[in-house]
Amino acid sequence: MPIEWFYRRLAALARQPRVALAALPLLAAVTVLGAVTARPRIPQPIQFNHRKHTQDLALACELCHQYVRTGAHPGLPALETCAMCHQAQLGTTREAARVTELVTEGRPVSFAKLFRLPPHVFYTHRRHVGIANLECANCHGAIALTTRPPRRPLVTIRMSGCLDCHRRMGQTTDCVACHR
Repeated sequence: MPIEWFYRRLAALARQPRVALAALPLLAAVTVLGAVTARPRIPQPIQFNHRKHTQDLALACELCHQYVRTGAHPGLPALETCAMCHQAQLGTTREAARVTELVTEGRPVSFAKLFRLPPHVFYTHRRHVGIANLECANCHGAIALTTRPPRRPLVTIRMSGCLDCHRRMGQTTDCVACHR
């Protein structure tokens, strides 16, 4: 059962004065459990500014995530992708200088995947982005507006969210369509 469920339930109980006092030990236990089971931070090699690229420069997601419309996974940018623009320093920040340094030295950049699904879930960006034309924000939240890589996913992807979307879009809710 997801930890968020406990928090919502406890919040509802806390609104009832007699129950609020009794719920405190449970809230403490759930908080400790949440701290222990929370996803670890995901470090990135570059403090990438999505907002600069997607909003200020109006670059499409496909420029850096080359398989977002055609593959199961969108792909993470390689150094060659950064090198298309960053042969010379762009911008005045220390991070902009670092990107140019990495490019000119040919040092590899390896971004870590931020959003993960369980291995038994079959999901393809080709079907959702390429065919259904869903926006990235539908599943990834406001990632395009971030000025540095989030340490954790902005959105927790849940089956209930997928099912809600499938129902709204008139798509299958048959278990074997997504679970293998």
